[in-house]
Amino acid sequence: MGGFNPFPEKFGAEEGHILDVILQSLLETDGTAFSKEVDSYVWAERNAEARALAYLWHLNRRMANQWDPLRMTDFLPRWEKILGIRPLPIETEVERRAKVRAKMEAYGAPPTMQVVHDLLTVVLGSIYAGLVHTPSSQAVGRVPGGATVPGGVTLADGGWYSTIAHVAIKTVQPAGVDDATFYDVVAQIVPFLSDLLPAWVTFDWFLDGAHGEGFYLDEERNLDNQRF
Repeated sequence: MGGFNPFPEKFGAEEGHILDVILQSLLETDGTAFSKEVDSYVWAERNAEARALAYLWHLNRRMANQWDPLRMTDFLPRWEKILGIRPLPIETEVERRAKVRAKMEAYGAPPTMQVVHDLLTVVLGSIYAGLVHTPSSQAVGRVPGGATVPGGVTLADGGWYSTIAHVAIKTVQPAGVDDATFYDVVAQIVPFLSDLLPAWVTFDWFLDGAHGEGFYLDEERNLDNQRF
């Protein structure tokens, strides 16, 4: 199995392994007065010391990894709590780490459509179908007293409102994804985008029915998820 491999099975070469490097360094400090044979007491003692030092070296490396979102293990639940991420039961540790990384990278990032798209790709996975752009010529807007912009749009009378600053998120429900899982996943949109988008930007998700955009009688959850 190899004297330098801490695992029950040997994988790959052992040349340059940190345990071997430490052991050889300890043996060299003894000079030539002691036997360096593998079956000697000196070798066994130095090997035990080397293993202890190698453990501390790996422990330090493991601790450093707890601040790396792609490598963290023990601190993963702590970072999720700090960042306000609620992991789903169906998620693997790899997926959870990816969300931690996405949330960290979102801090200080400009709230552009590309940044929003990249973030939702990680958060929603296969449920995310893209962002729907509404051109200003088709946007709905209201201002007190109404207004007409020459060569532009006409705004109706009402409270300040505009869909130009609205992010519409299109979702899909793949085969095999039940309703409970689907709603658990889309529920993560709010905590992620609330920390990224400015206060004057609104956002929401929708799920088109089998007939596409619009309202259809007798279509399940039409009023809840559909766009009109």
